[in-house]
Amino acid sequence: MLGQETLTGRRACLVKEPLQKPLLASNNVVCLGTGEMKKTATPITLALVFLAATSLVAVEIQESKANPYHRIPDYTEIPPPAGTQAPIIIIQTPQNGSFHPKNVTLTFDVIIPKTNDDQSYGISELYYKGNWDPNEIIPIPRNFVGNTSYSIDLSDVRGGNLTITIYCVGVCYVETGSELVDSVWLYTHYDWFEMANYSTVSFTKDLIPPRISVLSPQNTTYTTPDVKLDFTFSEDVSQILYSLDNKGNQTISGNATLTGLLNGEHSVTLFAADLAGNAVSSKTLFFNVNSPEPFPIVPVAVATVISLILLCTGLMVYLKKRNARGAQVQHEK
Repeated sequence: MLGQETLTGRRACLVKEPLQKPLLASNNVVCLGTGEMKKTATPITLALVFLAATSLVAVEIQESKANPYHRIPDYTEIPPPAGTQAPIIIIQTPQNGSFHPKNVTLTFDVIIPKTNDDQSYGISELYYKGNWDPNEIIPIPRNFVGNTSYSIDLSDVRGGNLTITIYCVGVCYVETGSELVDSVWLYTHYDWFEMANYSTVSFTKDLIPPRISVLSPQNTTYTTPDVKLDFTFSEDVSQILYSLDNKGNQTISGNATLTGLLNGEHSVTLFAADLAGNAVSSKTLFFNVNSPEPFPIVPVAVATVISLILLCTGLMVYLKKRNARGAQVQHEK
């Protein structure tokens, strides 16, 4: 680059959006020709051109007073310095392999490490892609500097097995110097580099509650006070409860037996929630119990004991009286 004097600038990391490379100086020159214009231009057109030219000159004069140089950045891409780390993406929710209902939020943190020169760099791109539409790139509004936490509502995303990949591109600009050309053009030189990273999470968005199929009890009469409670689910569940005769809910881990049921009508309702938290209840099932009355073993035993006691008591009284009569007879003799 042709330069008449060079100004050494401070070495600094500029955190900002990637800038477009500057246009050449000739591109900034406005030329107003008059050769062809005179042949076709009307007086009104000439007046408009004159006013535009006058305005441009006035603006140039005003800018020249405030800033005597035309500042032009010049960029040189370099490899990332040795040991420089890419942005770190830490996904907080959802977790890999987790289950979620309709309302699920993607939360994650982006950490921007420092370079070996103890300089931070900023984020130039941040976006994510989902397997529900692999060709769609969804940009994420971002902060250019500093470590930042992000939150994205995924309620409108379809259900099923989902995979999300978050991409982050970090960029760093280092000012290496400046030079003044023709006392007008101030070129500022920057070295810059980019480093990219990504993080992926897979989870299930379950929008359908489980289905319950009750095998027992059925709407019938059982001749036993112990009735099996058998059922199946259409998917894995995280919680199972039942309510017998509209009483409090009881938690169970699987099939069970309702024991000690009294004769008469009974009802039972099952409740369950799948791994995503979708809850469902079965229809209330009605059934009857009519079991034979059990043989009264205890009363019989008690009666037997009482009978034995009475028999023994009577025998003792009889023997006592007999002995007394025998003694009297002996005495009379």
